[in-house]
Amino acid sequence: MDYALILRKQYDNNIKIDKQQALNLLNNSELINQLTSDFIPKPLFCIWRLIALSEIPYTKYLPYTNKVIDYILKYLTHEYGFSLTGKVDDLLPCYNAMIIEALCKLGYSHLKEVKNGINWIKKYQRFERGSKTLWDKPGVRKYGGCMKETPCFIGIAKTSKALIYYQKYNVENDVKIETRINRSIDYILMHHLFQRLSNQQPINHHILDLSFPPSYQLNIIELLEIMYQTNNINHPNVTEAIDFIQSKKTKDDYWKRNYNYKAEGYVNFDNPRVKAEWLTYLLNQYLNKCKV
Repeated sequence: MDYALILRKQYDNNIKIDKQQALNLLNNSELINQLTSDFIPKPLFCIWRLIALSEIPYTKYLPYTNKVIDYILKYLTHEYGFSLTGKVDDLLPCYNAMIIEALCKLGYSHLKEVKNGINWIKKYQRFERGSKTLWDKPGVRKYGGCMKETPCFIGIAKTSKALIYYQKYNVENDVKIETRINRSIDYILMHHLFQRLSNQQPINHHILDLSFPPSYQLNIIELLEIMYQTNNINHPNVTEAIDFIQSKKTKDDYWKRNYNYKAEGYVNFDNPRVKAEWLTYLLNQYLNKCKV
C-alpha cells in the first residue's frame, strides 16, 4: 500500500500524526513522487495536479503544491472566481467548482479568490430546470450550454461538492450555502445519482466509470461522496447506485479501475492491472455508512 494512502487512512480515522511524520510518509510515497516529478505551467496541468494533491492530507506543506497553487492564483483567477484563462468571460461552473473544492481540501477556504467563486455560485448557479441565470458571459454557452433550460448535471454536482467542502472548512453559518446544497442534493437524488429522467439510462457514457481522483468526467464515485458527506447515503434514491457498485466488486472484495481520464497533468491513483486500493478504500468508507 502506498504511503499516501496510509496517510489518508490515518487522517480520515482521526489518528494523531504530526507534520514531520506526515512529511516522512509523503516523501516515501511513489504516488507523491509521480505527482511532483514534473511541472508544466499550463492551466489544465496545474488543475489536475491541484485536485490530485488535495485528496492527500498534508500535501499543502510540499513546495510543489505551493508552486501549483501560486500558478493558479496568478493566472486563473478573476473577480468572480476561477476560469481556465483567468478571464471572466470564460468562467465555467465545473472548473470554478473543482478549483474551489481542491483549495478548500488543502486548507485555503479563507482565500478571497475562493470566496469570490463561492459568491458567484450563490448568485448565478442554477440547481433546477426551467429557471434563468443572471450570468450572461459567453463561456457557459460556448462550451456546451451549462446554463440552458436543463442545466448541466456535471456543473450541478461539481458545484455541490464545492459548496459542501467550503461549508465544512468554514465556521460561518451561511443560509444561502445550505439552501443551495439542499437544492443540488434534491436534483441529484431526483436522478437517482446517475439516471436520465426520461428513460432511467445513464446520464452520460462516463458517469458509471470507476476511477479516482476526480476529473472533468463526473462519475459515480464523486456522486457517492456527495451523498456520504451530506448523510444521504441511505436515501432510497441512492439504492440503484449502491447496487451497481456492489455488482462491480471482485471476488476478493476489491474493486478495479476501469477508466483513465487522459489529460496533461492527470495521474490516476490506481493501476488498472491490479486491485484498486484507493477506490476500494473510498467505496468501503461510503458503503460502511449504509444501513445493513
